[in-house]
Amino acid sequence: EQGTIAAAAAELGYTASAVSQQLAAVERITGVAVLERAGRNVFLTDAGRELVRHADLVLAQLEAARASIERVTDHVAGTLVMGVIESVATTLLPVLLPRLAESHPELELRTRQIDPDKAVQLVKAGELDIAITVDYSYTPSGHDDRVERRLLCHDWFRAVIRHDDQITDDVIELGSLAHRPLVAAPPHVACGRQLQLACRDAGFEPDLAHAIDDYPTVLELVAAGAGVGLVPDLGLRSVPPTVRIIDLKQPLSRELELVWRRSSSERPALGAFVTVIEELADEMGLDR
Repeated sequence: EQGTIAAAAAELGYTASAVSQQLAAVERITGVAVLERAGRNVFLTDAGRELVRHADLVLAQLEAARASIERVTDHVAGTLVMGVIESVATTLLPVLLPRLAESHPELELRTRQIDPDKAVQLVKAGELDIAITVDYSYTPSGHDDRVERRLLCHDWFRAVIRHDDQITDDVIELGSLAHRPLVAAPPHVACGRQLQLACRDAGFEPDLAHAIDDYPTVLELVAAGAGVGLVPDLGLRSVPPTVRIIDLKQPLSRELELVWRRSSSERPALGAFVTVIEELADEMGLDR
């Protein structure tokens, strides 16, 4: 899936040499070549692709067997590893952890802050049991039948300005920011790409004065007069007193989704966790 030995090694946290040795061992065991070399590049042979296909099936069956065993007792216990994004880590996580400990004391949740662009890949690879990832209307995620997706909430973007800004309206057109310096996520991340495309759709190329992928920092820069910010609701839980929030006339949102492997869907621990986090999202008034 990664395309090269070096990229596969980096994704797995191994050295390229270790991956090469594992592949050589596979070839010794199977008696067939799984890689072919063309210059400095390597490619999977037909046998290699067939092995990958069966590996996916075997791993899915192993996980399904684990889920079946756990389901016999219907006992919620064990460990879940969840991938989270920054805005979720600062808002949902501090409330979620004590709630989960109270509801299911034998279930341990461990978290990893992740790049949402890599969340699904890490779930499929087994590095994460579940992830809270983000889907955008301008750059929607592709379908993958190996994972389940469930909407957690819609997270709406707002414009944020200094209290003494020349804008006095409570609702503005996105296009009215055409000649204003912006403080927002950089275009190399999914959120930044969404905002860039939305601005272009509104008829202008955004003047990204400060490309910052951290909402508390965006708010502080806006308070300092560095420009107008574009921030989703989950990033607006702690707003400086000198900053004002304005609605956009053309609604712009991102969708927070829970993603897990389809083969693990029957795990009691996973089902219990999903129930708790959905109940919590409802109590917090998130747009579900």
